[in-house]
Amino acid sequence: MATRKQPTSQRKWFRDISARWSSNFDYAFYRTGKAIGARPVLFLLVSLTLCVATSLGLVFWQEEVDDVQLFMPATSHVRRDAAWVESHFRDEMRFESVIVEADNVLTPSVLAAIAELETAVRGIVTSGHSWSDVCARYLTWFPNVNDSDVTSEIQEFMKDYEVQDNCIYQSVLRIWAQNGSMDSVFKLDQQAIIRNITEAINGTKKAEGKFTNVLEKVEPLLSGVKWDSKGNVIGAKATILNWILKKTSKWSPEWELEFIQNVLFSNRTLPTGVKVYAVSTRSYLDFLQQVLQNNKTVLFAGFSLIIFYVVIMLGRCNMVEQRIYLSLLGVSVVGQSILASYGLCFYMGFFWGPIHPILPFLLLGIGVDNTFVIMQCLDNLGKGEKSASVPERIGQTLQHAGVSITVTSLTDILAFAVGTSTVMPFLRSFCMFAATGIFFLYVFEILFFVSCLAIDEKRLHNNRDGCICKIHNNWKPNQCSQRNIQKMVFTKYVGPTMMKVPVKICVLAGTFIIFGANVWCVLQVEQKFDPMWYLNPESYPMQYNNKLNEHFPEYGKRAGIYLGSDINYFTDKDKLYELYSRLEENPYINKGTLDFWYIKFQDWLNMNVSPDSLPSDEDEMKSYISEFLLMSTSGQNYIKDIKFSSFPFGDYNITASQILVQHILMNTTTEQVKAMESVQEIIRSANFSAGSIVSFSPEYVSWTANKIIGEELLRNLGLTISAVAMVTLMLIQNLQTSFLVICCVIFTVVDLVGSMYWLGLTIEISTSIMVLLCAGLAVDYSAHIGNEFTRLQGTRDERAIKTLDMIGSAVFNGGLSTFLAFVLLGGSQSYLFTTFFKLFTGVVVFGIFHGLVFLPIALSWFGPPARKVIKKEPSQHYTVPFEYKNGYYQPNINKKEEICISSVPLKSEAVRDGDSQALSLLVETHAQDSGYNSKSPSGSSECN
Repeated sequence: MATRKQPTSQRKWFRDISARWSSNFDYAFYRTGKAIGARPVLFLLVSLTLCVATSLGLVFWQEEVDDVQLFMPATSHVRRDAAWVESHFRDEMRFESVIVEADNVLTPSVLAAIAELETAVRGIVTSGHSWSDVCARYLTWFPNVNDSDVTSEIQEFMKDYEVQDNCIYQSVLRIWAQNGSMDSVFKLDQQAIIRNITEAINGTKKAEGKFTNVLEKVEPLLSGVKWDSKGNVIGAKATILNWILKKTSKWSPEWELEFIQNVLFSNRTLPTGVKVYAVSTRSYLDFLQQVLQNNKTVLFAGFSLIIFYVVIMLGRCNMVEQRIYLSLLGVSVVGQSILASYGLCFYMGFFWGPIHPILPFLLLGIGVDNTFVIMQCLDNLGKGEKSASVPERIGQTLQHAGVSITVTSLTDILAFAVGTSTVMPFLRSFCMFAATGIFFLYVFEILFFVSCLAIDEKRLHNNRDGCICKIHNNWKPNQCSQRNIQKMVFTKYVGPTMMKVPVKICVLAGTFIIFGANVWCVLQVEQKFDPMWYLNPESYPMQYNNKLNEHFPEYGKRAGIYLGSDINYFTDKDKLYELYSRLEENPYINKGTLDFWYIKFQDWLNMNVSPDSLPSDEDEMKSYISEFLLMSTSGQNYIKDIKFSSFPFGDYNITASQILVQHILMNTTTEQVKAMESVQEIIRSANFSAGSIVSFSPEYVSWTANKIIGEELLRNLGLTISAVAMVTLMLIQNLQTSFLVICCVIFTVVDLVGSMYWLGLTIEISTSIMVLLCAGLAVDYSAHIGNEFTRLQGTRDERAIKTLDMIGSAVFNGGLSTFLAFVLLGGSQSYLFTTFFKLFTGVVVFGIFHGLVFLPIALSWFGPPARKVIKKEPSQHYTVPFEYKNGYYQPNINKKEEICISSVPLKSEAVRDGDSQALSLLVETHAQDSGYNSKSPSGSSECN
């Protein structure tokens, strides 16, 4: 017969440290629970005071909506370049645009409808201010110029041009409009339209004797133009209209609201087949706020659903044991945590971002998990423990639940705490809000909910009604209400079925097959992000954006190369040509969109100025630049690309200018990052002084964000899993169990990321947050099972079945409550909310599968053996339970016994005080014990 090998000194040391550590944890939670049970009102006041003190930080609320500030690290060149552009090339315009789409927009009926629309827009008045009060005028292009700077000499020089009398807008109807009147439009026939449009596009006729202004050019305003065999325009699919407002006007934002209302939501009758799309400068932010406001209803409904579920699961169907008020107070912990975490984060200077509104759903989803565990541990108490005093019962309950809720809460906190190390401000802020929110969930669960539970237990002790607190004398519960159907299902059906060998084989094989398939899917998931995704697909900004890309792709977002005041356009001619040439050769730039005013100016100069009259110095060049910009059709188009120190006539300087480029269509982050970096490389090789040339595009923000996410996701995920592993090992204190728990975490993360491929999701901000959270949430489902399995006695199969009996229903209820918090988001049209719904569903499904199915089966085969209760040298003392009951060794609390230290009896003060917990602290065990777990509810020792 084989003899058992004696444990090594290292194993003795680990066993000793583990037992002492575990005893301290158990005792701390026991004393905390007993103190709360004895003075619940005091702890309620402490909890509420903490909540109020921290929530006062809401007065420091600060919200950030600028993409650069949200997504760009402080040291990013994109943030630096964006700041340079904002400082030196600030856009002074607000753009309001309308796209009219029809089978043919160049028909009398469609043009008449457009004329009615234009007339309505011109007639908008807000707070007594009309279109003419808020519109940008010609001199708006020159923000450093006052009306008085435009001398009579300049006005005489430019008498044939629009200077400041008219508002700036673009419309195909300018061909026929006379002094702002649209009367002639309503008199047009089809032949006149074809003739006038063809002449306007071909430039064969000037408008009312004036030189055609660039704003009157028709061709850029039409899409899908059709020609006949004679070269006449016979139709177009769409036309775009642009109204331009002064950014400096304080009435412009209000005017924009009326603009959208008038264009999109009026009762105007349109011809058959005509569709109108519109957008304003403020539309994106307005609609983002609208999306978030609309989902407040979903949040309220989610709270209601969780409350209903918690009421059903916490109480029993009789007058006394129903726990309606306790359930409401338990869910209120989520609200308190939201207020406290928000306030604390605003105290610390963090900002609120577009994705932060998902936080209440996140906290709601995981907020009641600990409530179910605490209530399950209370229900698991033996009959003797349930007959003890309320403080004793609360102490025993928190002793059993303390380690489990600490493991899950601490791992969730660490998952987000790792995220705060990111360089992306937006993600750092969100992770801080989430980490503090989960921290307060843990704190208020112990201080507030356990206090409420103690009060409710006193109500039960006095047989008071669960609703009106009326005392029911001689009350006895009905038998039906005492049945725990969930527990019975796990005990009689789920556990025994899972312990059958064929089932075990199928589950393990299925787990590894799914894992392997999802590993392949992980490699197929792309990195891609666009801030426009946060809008509803059916929202008017999204519809306009889609039509803009369809009909007018040249109006889409472009990149810009910005030149500073250090550039000398006379002496740096060769460098500028070299820069332009290298941009032309760049494979990521659409050649047809590269547009540099300086090259066009040199072409104009060579065509209109004789070689003898070419500029010989910088002052002469400025004179020609003025003529090019103000007097030529081609030059007028570039006024917007140059910033001046004063009106460009006479003595002035060019303070900044831009080269517009448009990148080719790219669908992968790798290509986008290469395109951005290639432009940066061209700039660095241009040999201009540092800071005199930069590149920037709003697209660069999302491209850089994608790059950062790709670089940091694996790092943050690795750190998160490592931190979770350390916490799990430290608190569960068993290497085999901790390893299997971490395997469940890894399987869940891989399966979740793999499922993103099938769901059509990409790696971006919101999905990265969910992947990080997944590592924390996956532990919630596995740690409870692993912790309970390690504590129990019996064979591996018996302990696996008993684990499902003791904690399975609590884990399932926690997962289901998480799903219920997000289930209503499945009907949302918002990308943000539907993405969280999909991923949270994945977390719950994969987490519960690995925690409640895979892990018990894995533990039944590969788990640690049961810990033995054997005598040990009197110099070692550990917690040892001795009476088996309910899957644990329970103490006989009616017996007063002596506690033995070595062989010396010690009368326990705790025994005289009725504190049975102290009996579990010092007992004798055998030297061959493989390390006893002190998480048993209570214990007693034998004295020799």
